[in-house]
Amino acid sequence: MKDRSSKSIRAQILSVNLVGILLTLGLALVITLGFTLRQDRRALDENIRNSAMLLAQVPEVVRTLENQQESPAIKELLDAATVRIRDIDLIILADLNGIQYYAPDQEMVGTAYVGKDQKRILDGEEAFVSDDTGPAGADHCAYAPVRAKDGTLLGFVVVGIYARSYAASAWHTVLRFVLITLAAGAVGVLLSFKLSNRIKASLLGYEPSRLVQLFQQREEVLEALEEGILAIDSANNIIYINRAAARMIGVDREQAMGQQLHAVYPASTLDRVAASGVPEYNVSLSSRPKMYILADRMPIREGQKIIGAVAIFRNRTEVRKLAENLTGVRHMVEAMRAYTHEFMNKLHVILGLLQIGEPQRAEEYIMNITQIQREVIGLIMERIQEPSAAALLVGKTSRCAELGIRLILDNRSHLSKECPFLPADAYVTILGNLIENAIDGLNQTPRGLKEITVSIREEAEELRLYVDDTGPGISPEAQKLMFQRGFSTKGPGRGTGLKLVQEVVEACHGAIRVESELGIGTTFFLTFNRPMTREGE
Repeated sequence: MKDRSSKSIRAQILSVNLVGILLTLGLALVITLGFTLRQDRRALDENIRNSAMLLAQVPEVVRTLENQQESPAIKELLDAATVRIRDIDLIILADLNGIQYYAPDQEMVGTAYVGKDQKRILDGEEAFVSDDTGPAGADHCAYAPVRAKDGTLLGFVVVGIYARSYAASAWHTVLRFVLITLAAGAVGVLLSFKLSNRIKASLLGYEPSRLVQLFQQREEVLEALEEGILAIDSANNIIYINRAAARMIGVDREQAMGQQLHAVYPASTLDRVAASGVPEYNVSLSSRPKMYILADRMPIREGQKIIGAVAIFRNRTEVRKLAENLTGVRHMVEAMRAYTHEFMNKLHVILGLLQIGEPQRAEEYIMNITQIQREVIGLIMERIQEPSAAALLVGKTSRCAELGIRLILDNRSHLSKECPFLPADAYVTILGNLIENAIDGLNQTPRGLKEITVSIREEAEELRLYVDDTGPGISPEAQKLMFQRGFSTKGPGRGTGLKLVQEVVEACHGAIRVESELGIGTTFFLTFNRPMTREGE
């Protein structure tokens, strides 16, 4: 239900924004206005100075001082200049003795100039602007020397502006800025109102206090879950992690918040979901020792934009233990079935030899198959100490024998019982699917040599595993699609084995590489590095 007091937050936002806008505009007005007035003052001074210099070079002005006689032409010229030239209120023309030949007041013509700054011109200074009060109440005056063609100083020109004119110009500038400020304030009020409405809508009409209460309630619900929740933003920073997730991956919840994902959990690939936008389900994760974690990972979207990703962890340790037991039984049953079938076939051969009166050959046959079985099974049991992997290889050896395929374990293979690189079910998934793929390929080829070679080499920091066959090979086009779920060259209902292998390899942070040549065979190379462990775990 929406809170009826939601208008108060709108009023608060509107007032705060309005005060901020007015303060900002007022400060900007004072600074900008001061700067503008200074610039206008400089431009005005430069204008009257240039005007004085220009008038001092007018031929009629020069002739007037050379002749030392007022003329109607000079009066008409300077009257027009006073009217037409912007920012000029008065013009005075005087000789070296200060006798004025033109002035704004006709009565001043012929009298001496009463100013003092003209002495700087008589002393040889070029055009300048004076801030002292000039004649006829001028606030600013520009002085320029008038010279004959030979450079002889004849007199000077004064161009001035009244204080009232300058004040009017300044007031026009102030008024312009005030109008701009009022317009900006009106726009600011409108934008503030729209912003307050948008914020109110984003809060779903709730007051902040009510929203905080709802957030705390939902936080408690998430913290009470047995499933772990870990969320990151688009920059891969952890924005949420509940206690269950922190316990599963072995981190301190308070320290993890706000940190980079890989700084807290180096083995995580959650950022891949945030980058690709493709959800991943039932992903096996490396976590604390002796724990088996499955995760569903989904991107977090805001409209069409991906803004992060969230992972939901489920502890399946007990289920995994049960699955390992069931998996071992299943493979033992498969091995027994294969052995029983093979044993019956051998009994039929022995019985046939005895019935045709060849007891010596029957004895040789028995000794031969006994030695072969001893060598094959003995090598597997000696080299592969992990029970699930050993049981799988024994069962697959018998199955291959039934199909006329030779399954060979590389005599350099070694796998300890407590191998840290992969969980037991990973060996079953990887080896089982790769060997079955090789069997399917060999069954489709008429070639006489049908062999599958398996190598498992455990070293201090790395586990290397490969499965090689002499089958028909995989085309380059098929290699590009072989790890996609549902893709298969063997007909409908297939195409899950290699996808499962890839998912297990990625979950265990390994790498897989395929080399295949048509008509020669295929080899799958898999490598796994020792998983990182945390101090104290």
